[in-house]
Amino acid sequence: MDGAPIIDEVAVGLADLTVAPASALTNPSTFIRRQYESHRTIIRFAVVGSFGYVIYSGLLFLLYDLHALPFLPEKKREVDLLLFTYNDSLLLITTLIGTEASILGVFAGHSLWTFAGLPVAEKRLWLRFVEFQLKALVPTLGILTVVVNGLAVGFGIHHTLAVPAGFATSFMWNWLWDSRIIWRRNRSAERESKV
Repeated sequence: MDGAPIIDEVAVGLADLTVAPASALTNPSTFIRRQYESHRTIIRFAVVGSFGYVIYSGLLFLLYDLHALPFLPEKKREVDLLLFTYNDSLLLITTLIGTEASILGVFAGHSLWTFAGLPVAEKRLWLRFVEFQLKALVPTLGILTVVVNGLAVGFGIHHTLAVPAGFATSFMWNWLWDSRIIWRRNRSAERESKV
């Protein structure tokens, strides 16, 4: 994996910060614009991730707290999952639904905004989507669902407090995979544009 895009972005940001105090005081709008330009991709990544968080939390509230779909099981109903019994099947089902909806929303946001306009490696959209879905199995379906359900059911922490912990846990994994593999920069296109 090539870490140069992230290192380049951090180096530019650090160089700006060394002259930051004087320029921030004399022309704050220029300073803010330069900081945004040098960190645009990660800022957009975080904004789209926040959108995914809103989708996930909104669906969890709608489907779990308000129980908007009457055909789903009641809260605290046990379900046998072969190796163990889980004591809140509604929480498990609604976190899985929220997770997949969040994955779809975040993929759309990254495709249309976060990485749009950057010289990324050529790939068909369906292939990029399959890679994104497979990558999402670990942080989103794995880390997020396990952390939220583990904290809520295992430790009795309310799910509205468990969700931010789950999202924070999976953020770095997502950034590394998305920026270095799924939307990795096309080095030859960058070199040609500099000539």
